[in-house]
Amino acid sequence: MRRPSRPLVSQRPRRRLAPLLSAALALLTGASAHHDTETQIRLYTERIEAGERTAEIYYQRATEYRVLRRPQLAEADLRRALDRDPAYAPARAELARILNARGEPEAALDAAAQNVAAATTPRRQAAALMLLARLLADNAEPAAALHACDSALDVRPEGEVEWFLLRAELLGELGRGSERPETLAAGHRATGSIVLRNARLDSLLDEGRAAEALPTIEAELASARLKSTWLLRRARATFTTDPEAARADLEACLAELEGRIHPARPDLTLVADRGLAHALLGHRDRARADLARANRGGADRWVTAALERALEYGDLD
Repeated sequence: MRRPSRPLVSQRPRRRLAPLLSAALALLTGASAHHDTETQIRLYTERIEAGERTAEIYYQRATEYRVLRRPQLAEADLRRALDRDPAYAPARAELARILNARGEPEAALDAAAQNVAAATTPRRQAAALMLLARLLADNAEPAAALHACDSALDVRPEGEVEWFLLRAELLGELGRGSERPETLAAGHRATGSIVLRNARLDSLLDEGRAAEALPTIEAELASARLKSTWLLRRARATFTTDPEAARADLEACLAELEGRIHPARPDLTLVADRGLAHALLGHRDRARADLARANRGGADRWVTAALERALEYGDLD
């Protein structure tokens, strides 16, 4: 079919309609998800009222309540689940998370510790220990968190990506940053995760070992389509040896990120990258704003750690 020589409708109205259509689709999608969750809760409720009062079904309904941001109803169902089966680990783990989010750390840690004690398999024990480690870390107990993390890796040495990331950040908080690259290298060997490989590069930069990281950074810059993260890493690597080159890389990084970060639904990793670039350029107010935005969005501690350190220690100005 031949392409028409002129557009069949004006392009200007189409541009005005595009955001309206996007917003309408987003509302429809959100409404559909909300409706599906409400429907699922109703179906679980009907089964419970018909006599199916198991720990699992109360737990399943609790997870739907959490999707709807109804933590009190979720907590009530989790406690019902545990009344029926005190060893039901998923319910106790979820209860610990709810209590921690509500600002009740002692109750949350108690629930997490009970979850460790109730674990019936090595895999469940390791998962329970890592939940305890995360809660301890959230509540400024890095030494105890590291002990729980190490205990989990003793039980399940292959671990998971997040376990090694958390362990590395805990080492940094405890003044043992020189151990971070090897922890992340071990995690990369165990999991094959590119995330851990890249985290190791960042830890080398943190420890002033840029020469070890720079060959990989340059190779990635040469091949990557999206370069902002690698420009940021190269800027960090040349931060003290060639500040003008570092500044140019940071400006190029910011230019790319402005086109990649969605204003309403931002990728928090990119927000943290932008904040770090601003911090290194001396734009401290913008860097703090990005850190606050990442924290509000629930970014993991290893996502914002480099930005926090940059705000504490210095910039190119």
